[in-house]
Amino acid sequence: MMDREDMNLTDEERAALLESYGEKSSTVKPKKKAVSKKGHWLLDIIILVSVCAACAAALFYLPFFKVNSIAVVGNKYISTEDICRIAGIYKGQHLLEVETAASSKTLVKDLRIEKASVRRVFPNGIFIEVEERRPVANIACEYGYLDLDRQGMVLNAYRKKHFQTIPFLEGIKIQNLYIGDHVKDPMVLDTLKYLSEISENALSGLTEVNLRDPSHVIAYTTNAVEVRIGELKDLENKAKLTQDFLDELRVTKHQMEYIDLSFSKPFVRFRQ
Repeated sequence: MMDREDMNLTDEERAALLESYGEKSSTVKPKKKAVSKKGHWLLDIIILVSVCAACAAALFYLPFFKVNSIAVVGNKYISTEDICRIAGIYKGQHLLEVETAASSKTLVKDLRIEKASVRRVFPNGIFIEVEERRPVANIACEYGYLDLDRQGMVLNAYRKKHFQTIPFLEGIKIQNLYIGDHVKDPMVLDTLKYLSEISENALSGLTEVNLRDPSHVIAYTTNAVEVRIGELKDLENKAKLTQDFLDELRVTKHQMEYIDLSFSKPFVRFRQ
């Protein structure tokens, strides 16, 4: 046992003294606290997120993923440069910055474009496909003339008539329509449907469609041959027959007066 003087000893002296008495030191080494498994998981997640963020940042700034090739298909009337400008896509832009869905929607807001698709081509390309609205007929209005597409949308308006490679719709005049508006007249819409089924190249062979008599609609070719459409029915079939006839006119040596499509079987009359 220790007396009072022993109470003022240091820990080392007290331990040596206890050993001399044959007693063990009461000083107990503190146990290490166990690190919880939850703490380990949290640390692992933080490290993983940090690594992923670092990789994403490195990927974003890699020059390898910069846009250096933009392919545009389907455009004839709108230049490639204008399509890229409308879509907001340019060379040098990071591929992941291009919002393909938003660019597609922006393109179809342009009245000249009916459909559009934008997609990435890894590692550094953009592919844009558009379907333009093409004029298929011209018609008179109260202030001049309008170009119409297959859906009846007004694509262009002007005061004076000028040479075009699309037919003029004779015998009908529309009112109060401007660029971006749509024609409502059923007869005009049926005629546009018929004309839109004919290829652009063949359509240039027609100069006029006369709509004065709804039961006897007649189209005229550039060399004054009549295409007697009759009533605006069975339009898909009549458009195909018209297409074939116009193609034949380009190569045949025979002089034709008219083709009548109002019968179940088309009838062709040759000039005497």
